[in-house]
Amino acid sequence: MTYVLIFCLIVVAIVLGIFAIMDLYGDKYILDLKDLPIDCDTVIILGAGVRHDGNPCDLLADRLDTGAKVYVRRICKTILLTGDNSGESYNELAVMKNWIMKNYTEANVRSEDLLIDNCGFCTYDSINRAKNKFNIKSAIISTNRYHLPRAIFIARRFGIEAYGIASDMREYDRMKRYRRRERLAQIKDFFLCLIKIH
Repeated sequence: MTYVLIFCLIVVAIVLGIFAIMDLYGDKYILDLKDLPIDCDTVIILGAGVRHDGNPCDLLADRLDTGAKVYVRRICKTILLTGDNSGESYNELAVMKNWIMKNYTEANVRSEDLLIDNCGFCTYDSINRAKNKFNIKSAIISTNRYHLPRAIFIARRFGIEAYGIASDMREYDRMKRYRRRERLAQIKDFFLCLIKIH
């Protein structure tokens, strides 16, 4: 029984340590728009859900809006859209690209500055491909505040000089569930980053 208790305490300590490390990355590298470093390679916009009517969900629309504002200010040279394109009837990337081109036409968003990653099935994959397929060396990541610490941690483990900008603009549904799931993902990706699965 003593060994079981010691084992449980070690596991709890490791998990809490992982959460603390992730939170430190968030505290250090999440910045406001005015404080972001200038002249980064790209702003990475991480995918989220798409509605049945073909529009981005609120989470995704706000990530797109935030990321586009970073690009429009010429903080980054390009926009990397990364998300799920897993079937004929579901294509986050087409929705994301169409939304930006429709809402930022007057801001002169150039289609050639939109980098498309059709295989961003999870945050780890998206960042891995940003580094190894698109050769990104510096980036601003546009996603929700709860999601940013993990995304930044992964990016910096891959050698990307990454900063985050929180895209939260309103209240979102199911956030308690998203935050619980995020904590589990932090544990998974922490260990993936340690062994650097590519």
